[in-house]
Amino acid sequence: NVAAAPIVANNDTTATPVNGYAGGTAIPNVLTNDTLNGVAVVPGAVTISVLPGAVPAGLAFNTATGAVTVDAETPAGTYTFDYTICEILNPTNCDTATVTVNVAAAPINAVNDNPTPVNGYTGDTDVVNVLTNDTLNGVPVIPSEVVVTVTTPASNPGVELDPATGTVSVDPQTPAGTYTIIYQLCEVLNPTNCDTATVTVVVEGAPINAVNDTPAPVNGYTGDTDVVNVLTNDTLNGVPVIPSEVVVTVTTPASNPGVELDPATGTVSVDPQTPAGSYTIIYQLCEVLNPTNCDSATVTVVVEAAEIEAFNDTNATPVNGYAGGNAIPNVLTNDLLNGVVVLPSQVTISVVPGSVPAGITFNTTTGAVDVLAGTAAGSYTFDYTICEILNPTNCD
Repeated sequence: NVAAAPIVANNDTTATPVNGYAGGTAIPNVLTNDTLNGVAVVPGAVTISVLPGAVPAGLAFNTATGAVTVDAETPAGTYTFDYTICEILNPTNCDTATVTVNVAAAPINAVNDNPTPVNGYTGDTDVVNVLTNDTLNGVPVIPSEVVVTVTTPASNPGVELDPATGTVSVDPQTPAGTYTIIYQLCEVLNPTNCDTATVTVVVEGAPINAVNDTPAPVNGYTGDTDVVNVLTNDTLNGVPVIPSEVVVTVTTPASNPGVELDPATGTVSVDPQTPAGSYTIIYQLCEVLNPTNCDSATVTVVVEAAEIEAFNDTNATPVNGYAGGNAIPNVLTNDLLNGVVVLPSQVTISVVPGSVPAGITFNTTTGAVDVLAGTAAGSYTFDYTICEILNPTNCD
């Protein structure tokens, strides 16, 4: 009786998990730890076989060499299958063992993003793509191989991350501030292979510029309801401001309430009968979207006195000096203020003391010139001055 030698197939397990993303060799040769007649088997002394369909998908088993390999893009997990070795000398002298292959997921790394600040007035449809600096298996991710999920959106819905593309956008008219989005990056091959990162988006207010105004001088006698609109030369984001996008606040009004700036419209007006002078108004221009985004400017309004003209007067008919009488009823009759006949209530009349000749009287209240009875015949002259009550130095 001749007996076959003892044959032993020992189980095999991968020493180090195989990266399933890249694939590779799990076990170089399952025969390494198998024995025939108490010593390591010689490959030419045995045959290796597996049952059809026994090798899991993603693994390959070379029955000629005994090598077990893992295909690229094999999901992480633990894979097992049985193989049988039989002695060639005695084909029924066989033994079976189990192969255990551990496949690991590739390292995935979602990296924080800090893009350059964004102008919130105009917004930006492509602030940053979060996938640009993220890696899978040590190289930049391929978008089709990962899934992006927003776990914590920004506090303002105008700052958003599109999970389908990885692109971060900022809507126009987004208030200034620092917004954070937290997202999770997961491998499609291994959905539980994930990493998390934060996108920090700084939104800035648009540049705002309130420019000083120096309008043309205003006639204070008549005033002007539309001296200047301070918004005309002011800018927001480099273009003329849209009134609905800003708020005007008068921080320092003019010294005369008749010179005023209407915050609702930006219009500066001067009331009629405003004294001549140089008046300044300081206002602050603030963005509605960002109330602390402000600038200040000064409006300088020069108010001028109306033209005043005193014309010479001569009595049309000589006065009888013996009896006396009225020479000129009112010297103001031909005098003008702002181009029209002066109103007595708008001016004062004065003469230099002692300048009215003897025999002549001048009523500075009514403007009447009279001749006293018993005044010698002759031609008498004197000067008078009219001054505007509104502007006492505006005289002729």
